[in-house]
Amino acid sequence: MDKRKIRILLVVTLAILSLSPLSARSNNVAVGFQAGFAATGFVVDVGLGPLYLNAGLNYPLGYSYIAANTDPSEAFPKLATVTLDVSTAFPLSDSFDLKLGFGGIALTDFGPSFGGLAGPVIKGEYWIPNKNYGLFLNINVPILLFGVLVGDYDEENTAAVLFSPLLPLLGLLTTTVGVLYSF
Repeated sequence: MDKRKIRILLVVTLAILSLSPLSARSNNVAVGFQAGFAATGFVVDVGLGPLYLNAGLNYPLGYSYIAANTDPSEAFPKLATVTLDVSTAFPLSDSFDLKLGFGGIALTDFGPSFGGLAGPVIKGEYWIPNKNYGLFLNINVPILLFGVLVGDYDEENTAAVLFSPLLPLLGLLTTTVGVLYSF
């Protein structure tokens, strides 16, 4: 890509991000609950100007269900999923926002290893008119798989990143629905 195309792309990106869109949500902070195969738990969505930061601490209920059916002693594995995405809102009506951004989901036992998926995020938020709550659908489109294994004192650390054309199919497992309350 030549320098002229990069400059034009940079100017267009900065123009889009510098405009403060009129979001359907009137307050900058919202908390809520999301449910999905890989992430079921609490989320916080914070508006930072034109950007929105969404973070969640969740439990992988779908994975736990498969683990429980495979080995009953592993009914509730000691795992957690952490979700994080940064997006910008495009208001399509007074009560509906389409958010586009980049995000990821990581599976961890808060020990020496973790792994996850990252890629574009498409989010729809419908805020009930004259109410302080709304419904959302978070669609992840993973394009990379990552993992880290930290060794003990004398062992080496290992990290890997994988790109595959089949990774976007995992978005079926990482997509969530939920409710947000703004205050």
